[in-house]
Amino acid sequence: MDAMEPKTESEKAYRYIRNDIINGRLSPGEKLKMTMLKEMYKIGAAPLREALSRLASDRLAIQSGQKGFVVSSISATDAIDTGRVRLLLESEALRDSLKHASDEWESRVVAAYHRLNLAEKRADGLTETILELENWNRKFHEALISNAQSTWLLEFRNQIYCHHERYRQLSRRSRTKSRDTTKEHHMMLEAAMSRDLKTLLELTALHIDRTTEAAVAFLNSSVDQ
Repeated sequence: MDAMEPKTESEKAYRYIRNDIINGRLSPGEKLKMTMLKEMYKIGAAPLREALSRLASDRLAIQSGQKGFVVSSISATDAIDTGRVRLLLESEALRDSLKHASDEWESRVVAAYHRLNLAEKRADGLTETILELENWNRKFHEALISNAQSTWLLEFRNQIYCHHERYRQLSRRSRTKSRDTTKEHHMMLEAAMSRDLKTLLELTALHIDRTTEAAVAFLNSSVDQ
């Protein structure tokens, strides 16, 4: 769910397919057949091919020679690696963002947190509320790093966030001890508002690691069954 409406059919196709890969509607390893995609999204072949090429660059899809594209696979090993890299990039972005913190930045963070908090209260397991929750979760984390000055850092961080988001979807199915993510987000907000970088980095590490651990637990339990 992106703030700006896509201006072209290829951009629309890219966002639709990317979101469905991230939320699991398109399964890891699934063949992205052109006939299927045209039926699903009501978009022509040329824009879909452009979108698939972009998704391959993002490593959310894989091109297999002349056989077309498939959804990238997932694994416990990749979940750990993805979580580790996201933490590295997000931590650096948070350092830069707090260094350049402003009243406008603070307003963005507070506003995003408020919407996230409302979405968390409304979440009831239905697809619509989960999508809303995921949207505002992303926007809250984006708001925290929004004053980072490096466009390259933000671009790489956003790319790895999409991959880690795939695992967060799985973490919701884990049978590990339940988390109070509402409390986690509130503590992160308080640390950000007080410009307490050390605490914010510690809370962020715990937040990301818990998601990764839950996803790994789910993947390992699926293999054992």
